[in-house]
Amino acid sequence: MTPPRQVLAGRTYMLTRRVAHRQFLMRPSTETDAAFVYCLAVAAERYDMRVCWVMVMSNHYHAGIHDTHGCFPEFCRYFHSLLARCINCFYGRWENLWASEPTGALHLGDPNAVFDKMIYSLCNPVNDDLVDRVRNWPGFSSYGHQLADRPVKAIRPHWFFDEKGSMPKQVALRFARPPEFAHLSITQWAEKIETAVAYKEAEAKAMRKIAGRGVLGSKAVRRQSPFSYPRSSSERRRLRPRVATKNKWRRIELLQLNRYFQRRYREAYARRSSGDTEVVFPHGSYKLRVQGLVRCEPPPPR
Repeated sequence: MTPPRQVLAGRTYMLTRRVAHRQFLMRPSTETDAAFVYCLAVAAERYDMRVCWVMVMSNHYHAGIHDTHGCFPEFCRYFHSLLARCINCFYGRWENLWASEPTGALHLGDPNAVFDKMIYSLCNPVNDDLVDRVRNWPGFSSYGHQLADRPVKAIRPHWFFDEKGSMPKQVALRFARPPEFAHLSITQWAEKIETAVAYKEAEAKAMRKIAGRGVLGSKAVRRQSPFSYPRSSSERRRLRPRVATKNKWRRIELLQLNRYFQRRYREAYARRSSGDTEVVFPHGSYKLRVQGLVRCEPPPPR
C-alpha cells in the first residue's frame, strides 16, 4: 500500500514531473512553451491554484504552488493529462508522455525552504551547464515575469483544441508571491530573487572554471531532437522526501505529524476493510473522501 499523504489547504509545494525515458519532449520551442503555459493557466484557474514559479526543462519541470483549497492532486491530474495530450498531438505520438513514477510533491515547511526551492528551480539550467545565466534559458521560465511582476499570456494551441470548443482562446497567468513573503514589497521581492539567482550563477561559473568545462548554449539546446535523451545514467530507487526544511526541529515536527497521520489513516482503513462503514478518517485524507466513500474529521480549531 502506498503511504497515504495528508492533503491540507494552505500548504506550499514544489512539484516535479519527469518525461518518460527522459526524452526531450518538452525541448524549448514556441509550440511546447505555449502548450505548457496554456495548460497550466487553464488548470490553475479551474482549481484556483496559486502558481508561484515555474521552470520548464527539456525533460522535466519544476513548479511552486500554494494550495489554497487543499486540492493539488486533482489539479496535477488535470494539468498533466491536458498537457500530455496536447504535446502528444503536436508530435503525432500516442504513448505516455510522463514517466511512471508519481509526481514529486515536496511540502515546503518554512519560508527558507520555499525560497531555496524556488531558486533551485529557476537555476536548474545553469546548474546543469546548459546556459550561463537564467535569462538565457530558451525555454519557458517564470523568472522574468516574477521580476517584472507581469502575467504571461498564451494562445490556445490550434493543433489540439477545437476552435469551436469551450476552452478559452487566450489565458493569462500571474505568478503569485508565496504567502510566506507577503510582507515584502514588489521591489524588495524582485531584488531578493535577483540577488539569489546572481549568486548561484556566479557559483556555477566558478565551478565550471575549476572543472574546465563550458555550457551547451541556448542554440544547441533548441537543436536537440525531442526524441533524444541524456547519455548520463539517472539514479533509481532513491528516497522520495515529502517535506523540506533546513530547520532540524521543524523537520522533526513535520515528520512526526506525517507518521501520526499515516498511522491513524491505516487504522481507519483497516476498520473500513473489516466492514465498519461508520469509521471516520483523519482530517486531510484525500482520495477516498473526494470519491465520496468515507467521512473525515473536521479541521482542528485554530
